[in-house]
Amino acid sequence: MIVRFVPILFVLALTGCAASPADAQAEKLKAGLARVEMQCGVKPGTLKLDSDNLVAVMPAPDAKYETIECAFKELQKPEFADHIKLGFVGNEMHPREEQK
Repeated sequence: MIVRFVPILFVLALTGCAASPADAQAEKLKAGLARVEMQCGVKPGTLKLDSDNLVAVMPAPDAKYETIECAFKELQKPEFADHIKLGFVGNEMHPREEQK
């Protein structure tokens, strides 16, 4: 009787390990973001993929404008087009310039 259940458990164990198409898409996007970081010279981790497969750009305070500009240009390419929503978050962390 136990012998009949072993093949069924084995099949269930194998089917649970398959990657879903969404996981494959996320991995492809992560690899693309890593490529953009390297190509543009931004610090690793600046471009992150969130749980909704949207790209979050969180540059270091000392990041050069040119490197972030390069990253934004790359993110306009078709492979990232459906994963970009532009908005600014965290500006309150930077001190305001005083009016003279």
